[in-house]
This record gives sequence, structure tokens and C-alpha cells, in this order.
Amino acid sequence: MKRHLLCLCLCLTALASGFGCASREKNAARKVSGPQPLPSGSFAEQWFNDLKLAKDPIDELYLREDVLFAYTKSDLVYAIGRSNGELRYLADPEHSGGVLRPPLLIGDLVLYPTGSTIDILNNHGRPVKVVTLDKPIRSGAVNIGETVYIGLDHGGGYGVLASIDIVKAYKPITWEMMTYGATSPTPAVFEKTIYEGAEDGKLYAVNEERGGVWPLAGGAFVTQGRFVSDIKVDDFGVYASNTDSKLYCLDRATGKIKWQYYAGVPLKNAPTVTAQIVYQFVPHTGIVALDKTTGDINRRPRWIAPEATQYLSEDDKLVYLRRKDGHIQAADKVTGKIQFESKSKFDVFAVNQKDALIYAATSAGRIVQIKPIVREGEVGNIVVDLRDEPIALVR
Repeated sequence: MKRHLLCLCLCLTALASGFGCASREKNAARKVSGPQPLPSGSFAEQWFNDLKLAKDPIDELYLREDVLFAYTKSDLVYAIGRSNGELRYLADPEHSGGVLRPPLLIGDLVLYPTGSTIDILNNHGRPVKVVTLDKPIRSGAVNIGETVYIGLDHGGGYGVLASIDIVKAYKPITWEMMTYGATSPTPAVFEKTIYEGAEDGKLYAVNEERGGVWPLAGGAFVTQGRFVSDIKVDDFGVYASNTDSKLYCLDRATGKIKWQYYAGVPLKNAPTVTAQIVYQFVPHTGIVALDKTTGDINRRPRWIAPEATQYLSEDDKLVYLRRKDGHIQAADKVTGKIQFESKSKFDVFAVNQKDALIYAATSAGRIVQIKPIVREGEVGNIVVDLRDEPIALVR
């Protein structure tokens, strides 16, 4: 049964009572000690929001523009302000079964794909419309303007890449492109070209009219494995991890290999692509850092962080990684040497490619924005153990 009205009431009650809001006053009231000069090589909290969700734990965090979306196990969505940590709204997207996919922002709208529907809310959490599809949703969504591109199941192990016009009242699907395997990866878009991988081992590039872009046999890049993780693209190339144990960087215009990294084990996690480095998690190995624009066609790692499992953020000199036990590591981007680590550990993290800030949460609902301290003299409180001791706002 739809719970939008219930969630809206809960949200308004929470906002009115100050529940979950990280105001300066509330933070100040919970200080352990006064702000003090911080040593370099530490982590400090900028804001926190304690949602107290022990009975419905947070299991996913997504950073989108100025909003941090916290998904709970029951698929409630808490929209948190990126800059101040305040609860903006609580949403309960229309759930038609399956997995609640990451949110997609289009202007003032937030799209939540799940089951065989795309629930569209405005940026205040109020329902706008529900797009009903005749096939189950298989992947996350991307967009070009008001057209959404998403992977759907077709039956018999086949899949389709679908183009969906979210404005149309009826028959929103404008076209489908069939593949011979499930379209599990979230597609990527760049300059009006859509890139999609499938579990048939092929990676496709099509334009807005479904026309093939790559001059390859069959119009697709072919592997001996499966594409099961999200596709990434930027102005240098298309990046895709495959269960044949390779991470591929392909030319956007031709689909030919620019370089590849051989991991030795099936790759089921998407890479994180930055200006100079591509970070790939490799099972039983850790995070591998690969030079994006220079090197041999068969890339060798610049370095490996054996205890790391996830890219979190970076600054000019350091990259911040999730250690497999939930602590945060700061690694030198050139050498990979660990410079410092957090004293606290967390259960869930968001990926932030805008700046060095780190967004983390405990499963019980304590969400924090963390600032790495790389220079002496900044004033605030070091993040210690957020499970037992609340920490004050960084000044």
C-alpha cells in the first residue's frame, strides 16, 4: 500500500520537532569538548544527522547534486541536505517489487526505478506520477533531457535497453534495443550517445534514435565474459569491467580498445574514473589504481591498496578509500602509501567525485559529513568513535 502521505506526515513532524536535523545548536549541545586546533592527518566531522534507525537500518547512500539520499532496508528514502545535513524530506517510492535502484535527478524531479515502475517525485518528496512499464527493470537509469535510458528484462534470459519519455502520458517507451543477455549494468551517456553493456558479453553504443555508433561487426564490442557492473564514460573513453577478468577502456567513437587491465579474477564492480586515475576494486587484491591517459595498452597498476574496497573522494594529493573493516584510509595518489586512517568505522559510504568531503553512515542511522584535515591549524573536533561519542561541528 502506498505510504507517501504517511511519510510526508512523519517528515513534517520530524522537521517541526528538530528530529534528525544537524543544526548548529543541536551539534553545540552535544559537544564532547570545545573545538581545538586539529593536527594534520586526521578526520573531522562537519555535520551529523542522527536518524535513529536501528529497526530499519541504512544500507545505501547516494550523493546526487546537493542531496544525499539514504536508503533503508525497507526502501524508505531520507533526503539529506548536502551542505548542512538537515532532513529535507522522507519519501516512500512506489514499490512494485524487485530492487529500488539509485535515484535519478532531472531538473526538479527525482526518479526512483523499481520493479516495473518508475516513481517520479518532486524535490520536496511529493508524488508527481508513476511510469508503468510492461517489463521488469534490470538496471539503474540515466538520461538525456527528459528521455530516460534503462535496462529491462525481456524473458528467456534476454534483455533490452529502453528509451523512455517520462513526459508522455501513454506508451512512454519510444524504442527498445534487444540484447542476448540481461542488461544489468546502468548505461552511461556522453554527448548524446548511450553506452550499454549486457550479460551476453557485448557492449553497445547507440544514438538517440537507436542507431549504432561503432563501426564494429554487429555494432558491438564483444568479450568472452559478461558485463554486470555499471558502464562509465568521459571525454577520454568508455570504461567497463567484465567477468572475463578485464577492465576495458574503449574509444568512444570506434569501440576499439585504448587500454585494458587484466585482473586475473572476474570483475563485478564498476570502476571509478577521475581526471588522471581509474580505480578498480579487484576481489582478493584490493583497490587498483591505473593511469587513465598514459601507459601501455596492457596497463599495470600504479599501486594497489590491499585493504581497500571502495573509492570515497579525493583532493589534489590524496585519495580517500574505504577499508574493508569500515575505516577510512588516506592514500597518496602517486605512490599509494597510506598517510593516515580514521579511528572510527562506518557501515555505508557514498561516492563523492566533487570534492574531498566524505559521506558515511552507521546502519543505525547516524549520517556524517567528514572533512579530511591535511593542514595544521584548522579548528574542530577529530572524529573518534561515532557509535559511542557524538562529535561537534567543525568551525
